Amino acid sequence: MTFGFSTLIDALSWAIVVLLGLKVAATIILLSRDKQTWFQARWSAGLWWSTKVTPILAVPCMIAVALLQRRAGDAWAYGGLMLFVLIAVPIVVWRRFYRAPSRTRPIG
Repeated sequence: MTFGFSTLIDALSWAIVVLLGLKVAATIILLSRDKQTWFQARWSAGLWWSTKVTPILAVPCMIAVALLQRRAGDAWAYGGLMLFVLIAVPIVVWRRFYRAPSRTRPIG
């Protein structure tokens, strides 16, 4: 029994599914809570960080799968996605921890 890991492509595909599934589950749990309470519990902080780190881990796996399947166009598209993630995630983390002004704060 290989549990779906008979090839490298299968293993990378499972890694992508697990990582992005973790991101979706963490996002759903966090969105059901008040934003001000996200960092009061230690596990909430872990969920928040998992929503930021999992795409950084999943996208290189997507690029590797595309290259192993000889799909250059997909690899370039995923490379663009990785560039976006590498720019957006630090900005979100910076805004969260260094209190940059947010445009979504209510006035008054």
